[in-house]
Amino acid sequence: PLSADYFFRNDNAADRVTFLGVIINVLLSAGKAAVGVTCHSSALIADAGHSLSDLFSDFVTLWAVQVARLPPDDDHPYGHGKFESVGSLFLSLALLATGLSVGVSSYVKFVRTVSLQRSAGIAAAAKLVEVPTWPALVVAGISIASKEWLFRITKRVGEKLNSQVVIANAWHHRSDAYSSVLALISIFLAMAFPGFLAADPAAGMLVAGMICMTGAEILGESVKQLTDAVTDEQILKNVQTVSSRDADVKEVTRVRARQVGSSALVDVAVTTGPDLSASAMRAVEERIRAKIISDVDGVLDVDVKATGEDVVFCPLMTAEEVAEMEHKISATEVEEGGRKVLENHPDVKSVEGVTAHFLDTVTVRVDANIRVDPNTTVLQANSLAKELRKLLEESNEDIEQANIFLDLNMERPTENRNKVLSQ
Repeated sequence: PLSADYFFRNDNAADRVTFLGVIINVLLSAGKAAVGVTCHSSALIADAGHSLSDLFSDFVTLWAVQVARLPPDDDHPYGHGKFESVGSLFLSLALLATGLSVGVSSYVKFVRTVSLQRSAGIAAAAKLVEVPTWPALVVAGISIASKEWLFRITKRVGEKLNSQVVIANAWHHRSDAYSSVLALISIFLAMAFPGFLAADPAAGMLVAGMICMTGAEILGESVKQLTDAVTDEQILKNVQTVSSRDADVKEVTRVRARQVGSSALVDVAVTTGPDLSASAMRAVEERIRAKIISDVDGVLDVDVKATGEDVVFCPLMTAEEVAEMEHKISATEVEEGGRKVLENHPDVKSVEGVTAHFLDTVTVRVDANIRVDPNTTVLQANSLAKELRKLLEESNEDIEQANIFLDLNMERPTENRNKVLSQ
């Protein structure tokens, strides 16, 4: 049955409601054109042209929806969602072209009618100009009812799927309903009051203006999406809220989104506490990403970047200093070099770990965990740490600061250590 629920069962709802629009527009275009010609109504003929443009928009909608569903490929790594915006752009241009065509033809008839009334008089003009008849009223009424119903269910499907091209097509149906209302009024006035013969072409010009306004509005929305302008502020607010709830996030520094068809691609930058490890940063990013995708409607994918709050990057300093450097700083090179310096010291029993932390793009802090002789006193350990810090800072000009930590964990037997690693 053609009930409203029939059209909202799954993602193919856009196809079903658009096919229904094709059938209705074919019937209305043929009916309005035939009755408009036989019943002498220019407004109804103009309305038939509008219904015909609706038929074109239905096919554009079907094409755009089908292409937008295609998965990402080598040529379109972010998917094909933008084709919905391309479809909306074509629909807006079709509306503008229809509006201009209807407006020009109605204006020509309006000028001809007014000139005839002035030269021959209103009564004589009424006899010379053919007056619309009652079947035109009936067809206009049918058009209003059918197009308004089609607008409501199409808009509901578009909002449920968050599909801009389906919503644009719905407003195309609504503009046709409005034009039928004006056609109905103008036909009635022309029939009831012969002196108002100019009302019919005047209504045609009003219809043309409404069509052009709708087309311009849809055109603006399509251009926004194609140029990555912000189209939904609520998505940004929701992403900001969800990101800030994470326990490790100190501040959400940036949220950006760009529309790709019915969904959005989101970029988020957050600041965490100082000295979080790389694995902890990664965990924060994945946690926020999963939470945004699950809690925020209309998000296709999220890219989250987490940085420590003690890391400050100066773009100007970075550009100048990196340009002067013969090579860029490598964390691996810094860590391997620091490990060699520590292992070469006779008082270091073993080096358990060396980690490089970037203070900015061109300066590094090194944290090292070492083991020394168990009989070493606290005073001797402090003196050794001071010596090792100096050696590390002098060994590499990129090292701004070095920290030495004593590993006091008892050595595990080899079997237990391998067991732990295998777990």
